[in-house]
Amino acid sequence: MPKDPGEILIDENDVTRPGLQLMGFYEYFNPERMQIIGKMEFAYLSTIDEETRTQRLDMLMSRHIPTLIIARPYFSEMLDLAQKYGIPLLRSKESTSNFIAGLIAFLNLNLAPRITRHGVLIEIYGEGVFITGESGVGKSETAIELVKRGHRLIADDAVEIKRVSNKTL
Repeated sequence: MPKDPGEILIDENDVTRPGLQLMGFYEYFNPERMQIIGKMEFAYLSTIDEETRTQRLDMLMSRHIPTLIIARPYFSEMLDLAQKYGIPLLRSKESTSNFIAGLIAFLNLNLAPRITRHGVLIEIYGEGVFITGESGVGKSETAIELVKRGHRLIADDAVEIKRVSNKTL
């Protein structure tokens, strides 16, 4: 870690496996995404000589990516270049697919657009019901009556709504 992890800002909820970039193609590259080198990228890097590998990795890291995550063993030049550009170099023992699936789910949840609204959120027969209205109209009293009937209170007064996918709030 080149600096305190709390100072590193990740605001892109997608990741990139930079296979094409390691071959020199950067036309649609988004340097704001976390970069993950998995089995396929590692296999490709293993087939090229150290000088070429260093040049390709230098091209990737010189774009000031937020972090490079390795789901395989790493080459020593990765560590040298990460230090040179101040890029966190992380490693996972999980398979690339499992790691990416978990990471994207985590990013979608934690970077989801959100708003806070005044009201009460109740779960009624497995569905979320948001009750809103002016102060004093009986939102909380209604919620208490629903809870007495076996429904579940989720939030009272301030409800945070997150868009965790295109289909789910």
